Amino acid sequence: MFPILIALLVFAAIGLAATWWLRRPHGQAAETRPAERGASQLGALRWREFARLVLQAMHARGYRTVFDGDTPPDGIPSDGSDILLERDGTLTLLSCRYGSASVVGVQALLGLAKSAKLRGAHKVLVVTPGRFEQEAARLAVQQDIELIDGEDLWPEVRPYVARPATEAQPEPAPPAGHPKAVGIAWGAAALAGALVWMLAHGMGDDAPADTPATAAAATAPARKPARPAPAKPAADAPGGSDAVVPSDQAELDKRRRETANAISTLPGVDRALWSTQSTLMVHLASEDADPVDALCPLLERYPELAASRVQLQPPQGSDKPVRFKQCRTY
Repeated sequence: MFPILIALLVFAAIGLAATWWLRRPHGQAAETRPAERGASQLGALRWREFARLVLQAMHARGYRTVFDGDTPPDGIPSDGSDILLERDGTLTLLSCRYGSASVVGVQALLGLAKSAKLRGAHKVLVVTPGRFEQEAARLAVQQDIELIDGEDLWPEVRPYVARPATEAQPEPAPPAGHPKAVGIAWGAAALAGALVWMLAHGMGDDAPADTPATAAAATAPARKPARPAPAKPAADAPGGSDAVVPSDQAELDKRRRETANAISTLPGVDRALWSTQSTLMVHLASEDADPVDALCPLLERYPELAASRVQLQPPQGSDKPVRFKQCRTY
C-alpha cells in the first residue's frame, strides 16, 4: 500500500505542476515575438541586401545618398565601407554593422567620429540587425552617435521586405493550456509515478529466506563486478586554455575586442574593428603598410579567430585597392 501511495502523490504533483505551467498567461512573450522575428530575418540577409534596406529606410526619413567618384550607382560601396548621406544640408555618416545575431561593442564605434570629420559629416548613424552592448551605448551618447538595433530598425524596413507566403496569413498559435499538451504532461506524470512505484516496491519487498526467489538468488552464480572503463586522457591542447573555444558569447566578444585592440596598436595600423563576426577590417595608416606578419600571431592565439578573413583597407584617398588575407585556412 505504501509504494502505491507514493506513486499517486508523485503522479498528482507532476501533473498539476505541468498543467499550471501550460495554462499560465504568455501574453508578454507573445508581444515581443514579432520584433524578435523581424530582427532575426534581417540577420539572415546578405550585407548588400541589408544595406539596401537600411538605405531605403533612410530615404524615407528624408536622407539622400551622396555620390562621389567611387560610389556605385546603387549607393552601396562594394568594400563594405560607410555611406555618406545628406539631409537639409547636413552630412551624416551611415555605418552598417552587419552580422547574424551580432552584438556590437565599443570597438566598432571607435574611430567613427574621426572618419565622419574627415568626410565632412557632422553626425554618425550606426545600424545593426543585432544589438549594442551597454558600453557601446554609453560611448554613443558621449560622441553623439545615433544607434539603431534590429528591433528598432524592423518597423522602418518592414514595408520594403518581401514577406513570405506563409507570413501573409500566420497560423494562430494554440491557446495556453492546449488539451494535447496537457494530455502529454499527464502522460509523463503517469510514467514518473509508475517508475517511482517500481523503485519503492523493489526497495520494500524483503522476501523470506525460504521463498523460491531467495533460493534462486542463493543458487545463482555471483556476477563479477563490472570492470570500470579506463578514463580517457584529456585531449592535448597545444595552445593551452586559449585553444579551447568558450561557449559563452560574452567571452567570445571579449576575445574579439582584445584582438582588435591589440592589432590597432601595430605599426602602420590606424584602427582595427570587426565588420562581421568572421571579418576583421584593418584600416592602414599608410599605403606601404603591411602588418599581416604581425597581426596573424594575434589572431592565431584563439582557434575561433585563426581563420578569420582580414580586410586591409587603404588610407582615405588612396588609389590602392582593398586587399583580403587569411592567416590560416582549415
